[in-house]
Amino acid sequence: MANINGPIRLTGFSGALDTDSLIKDLMKAERMPLDKLLKQKQYTLWKREDYRSMNTSLLSFRSAVNDLRFESNFETVKASSSNTGVLDILSGGSNPSTSTVSVNKLASSASIIGNKVTQSSSAPVTTGGTVEITGASGSAEITITAGTSTLDSIVKDINNNSKTTGVKASFDPSAGVLYLSSTTTGSSSKVEITPGGATNALAQVFNLDTTQLSKTGEDAEYTVNGSNVIKSSTNNVSINGVQVTLRGSGDATISAATDRSGITDKIKNFVEKYNEIVDLFSTTATTRKNRDYEPLTSEEKGSLSEKEIELWEKKARAGTLYNDTLLTGTLSALRSALNLPLDTPSEDQLKLLSQIGITVKSDYRENGKLEIDEAKLQDAINNRFDEVKQLFTQTSDTPADTPENIKKRRQELGFADRLYEEITAQLNKFTKKIGTGSIESIDDSVLGRELKQLGQKESDLERKLADIETRYYKKFAAMEQAIQKLNTQSSWLFSQLGG
Repeated sequence: MANINGPIRLTGFSGALDTDSLIKDLMKAERMPLDKLLKQKQYTLWKREDYRSMNTSLLSFRSAVNDLRFESNFETVKASSSNTGVLDILSGGSNPSTSTVSVNKLASSASIIGNKVTQSSSAPVTTGGTVEITGASGSAEITITAGTSTLDSIVKDINNNSKTTGVKASFDPSAGVLYLSSTTTGSSSKVEITPGGATNALAQVFNLDTTQLSKTGEDAEYTVNGSNVIKSSTNNVSINGVQVTLRGSGDATISAATDRSGITDKIKNFVEKYNEIVDLFSTTATTRKNRDYEPLTSEEKGSLSEKEIELWEKKARAGTLYNDTLLTGTLSALRSALNLPLDTPSEDQLKLLSQIGITVKSDYRENGKLEIDEAKLQDAINNRFDEVKQLFTQTSDTPADTPENIKKRRQELGFADRLYEEITAQLNKFTKKIGTGSIESIDDSVLGRELKQLGQKESDLERKLADIETRYYKKFAAMEQAIQKLNTQSSWLFSQLGG
């Protein structure tokens, strides 16, 4: 397609030269610096993407570490019910406790149930009139039109006003029965049907008992540890901090205890995430660049299939972070944080992760991954729980304002807080390298500035190439004109010589 903004070139007047092909070949050589620059730019983009993958992995590890920073995470309470037919546990609460609960009555909604009708739900009704539906939220008038309204349309009208009234309706065509109920439970919930005239059209259409057109719900009633009767408008209640759902009448015991299995899982997750970091960072930092594969130019991609491009680029982008100091430095910092003993008030307290069964694998090929002696870990949690908790959660009041205080603070911090601060420091280094994702931060980051410079060089080279191409066309145009002139002169001389 022609470029309407570019120069208009008329070539090939003499027919002696294929100008476009010649200039295209000449420009291939001229484009080599630009192609090299574009490959460098693509490689830098890949490098930034790989840094971001490392950054994401660090964030995931920090999240696992964060689960071990606070004492509250070690004091998770898990509750159970001795009789799920009486009550179910929704959440465990915050403190260990035992509660005996006697449920006398469940909270219920207000409801009106009609008697069987034989009319089809889609057939027009023969009775008309207005009725007022009242619930806990308010009232709404429903109009029933003889010969037009159907059982289905009446139910729909009631439900369309449900937000206003707090009353919902349903009709079971197989049983021929209408069900009206409040959208809430408790003694404050209600369903009332009031006719707008002498005839209660709704009662007639759905065969309702006219003596049962006003109903209220009931509160749940229960006792805890022999207390006075407690009432609730819902069946979801809190008993000594434990959230439960009442299911039926009877007795049940709620047992809430510290869930130490949760801490075991958090520690295992922490070790797993750490090993993922070690594996990813070590592999990435030791993968060498394949010099036989470079980023493809647009022209090179044109001769390959999508699958071939994918396979090529997979090899070409390998080694972007080979021997990268940010990766190796991060691993070194994390290992240092894990190996430093905790400064505790007593020499007899736990100071090292190895004392609770977390050690470095002896195989050097594992690059310092951790492993867990689960029996030793469980023994420490069962018998030295408070020390295990302090090993991870101990805090420090020492300010990080001098090299000496930084070192002191580092020793005083529990392993979780220590690692959290170290990971955050490393993440800040990644941010300086790649930015945070916004345009501004990318430009201010190391790679952002590098990409900006490459982009400027790309623009400069594009302009330079356009100028070179224009000069080539001018030169070839002049050459063609000269050839045409020579051809004309030759023809004239030939004719003068009697040719």
